[in-house]
Amino acid sequence: MSQHFLLSAKARSISVRDIARLGEEEAYAMFKSIRFAESDGEPKCPRCGVVAAYEYRARRLFKCQGCDKQFTVTSGTVFRSRKMSFADIMLAVVLFVNGVNGYAALRLSRDLGCSYKTAFVLHKKLSRVMASMQAETVLTGEVDIDGLYDGGSVRQENLVKDRKRDGRKQFNTKRHTIVTARERRIGGRSRAWVVPTEKDADPHIKRTVNPAAHVVTDESPAYSRYFMHFAEHSTVNHSVGLMVDGVHTNLVEAQHSRIRRATRGVYLRTSGNHAQRFADELSWRDDFRRLDNGQQFRMIMKRALDLRPDAELVGYWQKRPEWLRSINRRRGLRALTLKRKGRPTAPISAYSQAATA
Repeated sequence: MSQHFLLSAKARSISVRDIARLGEEEAYAMFKSIRFAESDGEPKCPRCGVVAAYEYRARRLFKCQGCDKQFTVTSGTVFRSRKMSFADIMLAVVLFVNGVNGYAALRLSRDLGCSYKTAFVLHKKLSRVMASMQAETVLTGEVDIDGLYDGGSVRQENLVKDRKRDGRKQFNTKRHTIVTARERRIGGRSRAWVVPTEKDADPHIKRTVNPAAHVVTDESPAYSRYFMHFAEHSTVNHSVGLMVDGVHTNLVEAQHSRIRRATRGVYLRTSGNHAQRFADELSWRDDFRRLDNGQQFRMIMKRALDLRPDAELVGYWQKRPEWLRSINRRRGLRALTLKRKGRPTAPISAYSQAATA
């Protein structure tokens, strides 16, 4: 019997020990090689794209010779305005990747020796990196679709015989549904959506799954009309068995088991505000589970240094208003600061007027 790939030495191409031994200069050199891989390690201006910049001797800062813009190796990336060292960031990425069923922010804060708030934001940034890779996926071929309930809890039923009425809430308000669509092939990709009910995932499925695909679902009413939207639609009656006449959704059920293990054993509780990142993260982990951890590490680092920063996670613990974080944040903060100082502000746009109101 042959050995599984994940149990072999080739699956362990990078370790925490290797990253922990890196000095700050070595980690910075690795950051540069990953960020500027297209230009063979030469700094590339994020504004004008000119590969002509010189580096200051006193600090790690570049200046473009085309537009005179100053930038660093993390400018315009997920790690923008970082305070952690380059070695600690890389160590966090390795720890996060090695978590097969997820990696809790509390454990990350203990392993890195940083505050929980720092580890929490870094954790959500890495989850967003995984989600960005999942968002580009279009599913084709045979696609299994199914949903599961996640979050919340139901109180135990009162066992007192004299009590005639059940005083528990009829609906679990903290519970949400995760609907997953997964390709049935070697190296197949998947997409997951957090929705109130399975029926609410219908527009996401129709937008992501190719109309020429063969869709396999259970007999839920949410999928009853899929024969009209896709080339072929097969159903399985789970009240009869997991497989009926060769039809099954076992692949997506296996992916759901990973979500259950992550909820019960790693994260313990998933907030509704971050449930979509949680679903995307576990979807990514399941899609690329057969790659060695060195490849996973390079994928995350490369995408993190190509991805623009998330306005929601910038100043997350300052509790700034949502409209101020999501729409033209810098201009709004500047107008708000000038107002507090009693200085006049120029109404450049309707948003600026709203920011100073």
